Amino acid sequence: MLGPRIASLRRAAGMSQAELAQRLKISPSTVGMYEQGRREPALDTLAAMAEVFGVTIDFLVTGRAETGEEQAALDRLLLDRVTSADGRLDNRQARPFSRQELAVLFAAMLMEP
Repeated sequence: MLGPRIASLRRAAGMSQAELAQRLKISPSTVGMYEQGRREPALDTLAAMAEVFGVTIDFLVTGRAETGEEQAALDRLLLDRVTSADGRLDNRQARPFSRQELAVLFAAMLMEP
């Protein structure tokens, strides 16, 4: 489940695979392989990902949060994205939502309260 968790966190942060790869100093195809479960990241890469996403390595690997910090980080990411989208809804001349933005909005709506 590490791969889907990486993909979910990346999308919640509004990043493309290329942007995440650049921040981690790896290739975009490597990020894709991590997300598909075809490769496992090294410990130093996991540590860098955890820092980028504002979560612990434990949360990345297990999906379990020992504290509310990880959930708070995810909530902040989603709130930032939804706030940005809300501002664009008020502006009638804004560009349409991208597929990535729509995915984040739908994911936020489907999350349990």
